[in-house]
Amino acid sequence: MTKGVCTRETYAQQGEELTLRLDALLNRAPLKSKANERLRLGLLKQHILDRLWRFLKDPDIPPTNNAAERSLRTVVMARKVSQCSKNAVGAQMYMRIKSTVETARLSGHDPIAILTSLMR
Repeated sequence: MTKGVCTRETYAQQGEELTLRLDALLNRAPLKSKANERLRLGLLKQHILDRLWRFLKDPDIPPTNNAAERSLRTVVMARKVSQCSKNAVGAQMYMRIKSTVETARLSGHDPIAILTSLMR
């Protein structure tokens, strides 16, 4: 194994080890603080549903949502600059159009053709 690179087998093994450690932490005795206990139970529920640590099993799943946040950053900045968020109808219309354009682009479709087809 070279620095920063591991095989899928090693990744899976290390992910399993971490999952077992996290399982032990989440299945501990109740915490004293109500807020902390509520958080522990919420995390435990997601862990049981296999939603929490999926990236530990599959190296193709990113461990963060940075890509999604980066894609939204331009939308938020454009909305603020255009001030369409000062009007609920304008903000909703902008988000619908932007969502449609981004979905079309990510799917490999022509956003203009999609928007045009929706107007017919």
